[in-house]
Amino acid sequence: MKSWWTFSWRLGSVRGVEIRFHFSVLFSIVVAYFIFDPVDIMRASLALFWLVGFILSVLLHELAHALAARFVSVEVKNIVIWLLGGFTNLGRGPEKPLHRLAIYAAGPAVTFTLGLLFFVMYFLTPPGLSLFWEYVYTRLFLSLTGVNIVLFTFNILPVYPLDGGNILHSLMEFFFGKKHANLITMIVSIPVLIGLIWLGIRTRDYILLAFCVLIALAIGTLNGHTLRWITLGVNYIFKRGGYYFLQGDYAHAAEYYTRDIQREPRQVNHYIARFICYLWMMQREKARVDVELAMEIAPDNPIVLVMRGDLYSMDKDHDAALEVISRAKELKPDWAPAHMDHGIVLRDKGEYQLSLSDFDKAISLQADIPYFYVARSMAYFKLGNLEAMHEDQDLALQLSEKDALTRPEFNIHAYEGYLDWAEDYYARAIQARPRSFYAYQGRADAYRANKEFDKAVADYTRALEINPREPLLYLGRGKSHMEKGDKGFAAADFRQILALTNKLHLKHHAEVLLNSLAKNNDAHVEVQKSIVTDNVELE
Repeated sequence: MKSWWTFSWRLGSVRGVEIRFHFSVLFSIVVAYFIFDPVDIMRASLALFWLVGFILSVLLHELAHALAARFVSVEVKNIVIWLLGGFTNLGRGPEKPLHRLAIYAAGPAVTFTLGLLFFVMYFLTPPGLSLFWEYVYTRLFLSLTGVNIVLFTFNILPVYPLDGGNILHSLMEFFFGKKHANLITMIVSIPVLIGLIWLGIRTRDYILLAFCVLIALAIGTLNGHTLRWITLGVNYIFKRGGYYFLQGDYAHAAEYYTRDIQREPRQVNHYIARFICYLWMMQREKARVDVELAMEIAPDNPIVLVMRGDLYSMDKDHDAALEVISRAKELKPDWAPAHMDHGIVLRDKGEYQLSLSDFDKAISLQADIPYFYVARSMAYFKLGNLEAMHEDQDLALQLSEKDALTRPEFNIHAYEGYLDWAEDYYARAIQARPRSFYAYQGRADAYRANKEFDKAVADYTRALEINPREPLLYLGRGKSHMEKGDKGFAAADFRQILALTNKLHLKHHAEVLLNSLAKNNDAHVEVQKSIVTDNVELE
């Protein structure tokens, strides 16, 4: 169903920018028919020329966005024209608010210019035209003037995600920062949206009302909680595996991706998705199999190469990791994760200064990922630049407390060799957020990764005092107890996971650990019996 909704035709390219027509453009023929009622050749000609002029106006509007993006060195994937206008697909978001301002302002500027141009041409009717062509000419340019004025007025409204809303957001981000820009843009957009809904109801314009629904969803993305619910809803409809993954139910997600693989065994994205699920479930060998299968299907896919590099990095094979991730960087130079992972491998090799250039590039390409700043702060720590380290940590915490302070269970090895950094980081975080269980959880994970199990248990216990219903805290403390040899305490923690969670991968992991404790205990009993038997025989 998803592929049907996104179906489009490639018509060509302009200065390297691909132009595509979405299938919904065909319905504009119906719109032109109802506007001009082509009962004769004169009206049919007018309808045809108007349709061409309308599509050309939309195309020039989008080309203005694309050329402005190219001017500020942002890759443009393609332009898609559809029934309600068009959109320009960028390879990445612009780095600076002023760059975004230039891109979003370019389209309305061209539309306004077109409106003026068509208005002038209406008054400059060539002399000597027949009644047929005079009728077509005057009504064509008058209607195109009206269309472009309406397009300009609508696009410039300060409601996200229209151009006017994006212009507002860019200006607010420039003056107040992204977090405040999101809030201000929402506050301005909602009343304007209500006005558009009222207009749609009064005029019975069902196309406008449908468009208002899309605008409402887009406004919701400015708020993190609303964005999560929208993303969950979209995934539930179109990609059920993605829905379960976002819910943290990785076992169910992997089941759906397995069905996708059975249905489309040559679609590499299904293997990528299941690989990520297996990593989160701490099933590295299964993840490795999916990477190898994905490499066979798409050996030059940048995402697959980075996945392969990540596994090399987990195995401490840094040279192999750098080789494949470097290929990913060459294939997709504007993709932030490739630069970030390359920087992490360089950092783990001890090449801290070199890693900074990769970290800087990744953050310039995608500045809203908390872990990017955390990873760079670790390099700054090794270089002795504590001021830059603390600045990065503070930026990460402003973006997301949870993502800045905690790592997935499969990735706590990232703390190895960075215990001094972790103690400094989490001490500052705890001082600023004394009731944050994420801060205690993160420091406990760092202690566990560096084999400081007594300190790990203490911090997990503090975190559980704040949030006693978090299964991952019992998992971490249980594993720490296991390493200390406190099997009874470990078993109690693992049983607590079974009581608290309904996520299959966590239940399975806890059961495996409990079985391991039981087997070790049985083996210990057998050894003790053997010793007693040997002593009796000796006597």
